[in-house]
Amino acid sequence: MEFQTIVREKTDASTSEFYKAINIWRCNPQVANRRLLASVEILNIEIGYDIFETLRHITSLDLLSLNIEEHKDGTDEKLLLDKLHTFSKTLVTSNENKIHLLATKQLPRTPHIFSSGVEFSLLDKRKNRVVSIHKPLHADKRPLGPKNEYMIHREESGHVSISMNQLENSVSDPSIEWLEKKLYPCILKWMKSETKTSSKPLSSLSLVSREKYANLYCKLKEKYSTDLIKNWPENTDPQKFVYEDIAIATYLLLLWEKERLERGTKDLQSFLDLGCGNGLLVHILFSEGHRGSGIDLRRRKIWDLYPPETPLQVCTIVPSSSTVYPGVDWIIGNHSDELTPWIPVIAARSSATCRFFLLPCCPYELDGSKYQRYCASKSQYSEYIDYVKSLCEECGFQTHIDKLRIPSTKRICLIGWERNCEEAKVRENRIQQMVNAKATLVRRQNESNEISGNANSWTCDFKPRDAVEKVRNCTKLDKTLIANIVHIVARQLLEEGRVISLDETPKRIWNAGRRLELRYLAESIPKESMIRLRKECGGLQTLLKNHSHVFRVAEGKVQFRIPEEEEVARLKRKRLSQIQMKVKPCWFHENHPDGCPLTETKCNFIHQ
Repeated sequence: MEFQTIVREKTDASTSEFYKAINIWRCNPQVANRRLLASVEILNIEIGYDIFETLRHITSLDLLSLNIEEHKDGTDEKLLLDKLHTFSKTLVTSNENKIHLLATKQLPRTPHIFSSGVEFSLLDKRKNRVVSIHKPLHADKRPLGPKNEYMIHREESGHVSISMNQLENSVSDPSIEWLEKKLYPCILKWMKSETKTSSKPLSSLSLVSREKYANLYCKLKEKYSTDLIKNWPENTDPQKFVYEDIAIATYLLLLWEKERLERGTKDLQSFLDLGCGNGLLVHILFSEGHRGSGIDLRRRKIWDLYPPETPLQVCTIVPSSSTVYPGVDWIIGNHSDELTPWIPVIAARSSATCRFFLLPCCPYELDGSKYQRYCASKSQYSEYIDYVKSLCEECGFQTHIDKLRIPSTKRICLIGWERNCEEAKVRENRIQQMVNAKATLVRRQNESNEISGNANSWTCDFKPRDAVEKVRNCTKLDKTLIANIVHIVARQLLEEGRVISLDETPKRIWNAGRRLELRYLAESIPKESMIRLRKECGGLQTLLKNHSHVFRVAEGKVQFRIPEEEEVARLKRKRLSQIQMKVKPCWFHENHPDGCPLTETKCNFIHQ
């Protein structure tokens, strides 16, 4: 077999860093391959065989004849495992050059388009190379991986390369571009990334079957996503929130199914979602047969789209003796903000059998204030996860940690499934001591005496957020202030900007501006304007992103959005009609010294 190099680069990475990157790729292929939803390791053996001879055997292995995706009785997994077990027996020889043969079953994100498949990887540590081949399990669907074999190699010179077999016959193969533009940069990034060797990275979906997860997620996505995304009335991104809540619902349904099997019961669990927000998670779980409800301090527009029987209510939760729920099996805290550290406390005090699912996002203390970071060696998020886990354990829970597959950077969840064996009175005393210790130590004496008479309150310090959401999108700022800041930024960009030639327009030369760091620009804006900007709309970057028709912000830097580039991008946006585009005046036509480089017929905006 002849492998031809696709991309090759000199690196300073060591051999151990190379294998660290390979291990990340092997365990989490969905990070680089967005066609994947999940993968499951099904074979991991050491064989004494030549790597390319083994590759020829794998190439001739017929998996399509198993008709894996046609079996509905659960026998498909056994058929595949039996086939691979029989195949692996033929490869065991006495060759002293040992290689590792790894196989993972890969599951598609969109099963109606892509076929599930098996990715075989041959790891030769003697020559620091990994050869992979993907074999689909269904002939009538698109494969998840490259059609040809590919190799990742760290050479003795320090160069790291990716090559493919039969490259000359695959000129139009899109997987070549994927190997070069997606997988290779990921491998380089993982080699350079700093990770603690003492701690094993947290794998995702470790408490549920990944194959069941992939199947159920696709089923729920098909059932719920289309209408919700099409009719989404909120200002938030429907793609993110709909798919995220479907993924969380999938995880919970499988987790609860696993719990019922372990407990030997068929009764579906009940739940209560505290801080339910848009209520979509409640809607899905309730529609799938679980008794439950959701509470939030504000009503959302999307609540009107759910069936009237979906149990959602508006209420401000202040942890007290009235906020215990003895008839509920599971308390859910999904991005519950100020209530996050209280979820295990409420679950522990609700009943001896109440469990919880907690997905922390914004870090808060028990009194409702922002969590303050203590350890500089950890990120605030990882430190907060440790803090919340310690609270869960203080409440008597044996707490599991897992990582979800959701479109969010905050995807580590904590699950209080079992209780420690101890007396209820001992646990209750420890919880109360913890709450008292976290309360503010310095109070005015008269306030303390006044509040201490409230026997129903668990703590005198908790402050729920306002029921009316503050507007932080620059729409309330003075228009003159906005215009002044935009002109200051534009003036800074125009200084010593690069000049481009636009041959197809009347204006042959146009100043495209330069690319500047946001912190440099902030220094040129009056201090009082910056203070007001941060207070009312989140800062300079938010303001510039709200003017995306003028500026492009990326990697902490800003530059002009060149209208010619925007015209090319416009042609690719099929959703926008000509009527939708011609609604705003062209900023460049009115303000840029060279005007707009496009004619009015080609520009997205109006030339007045």
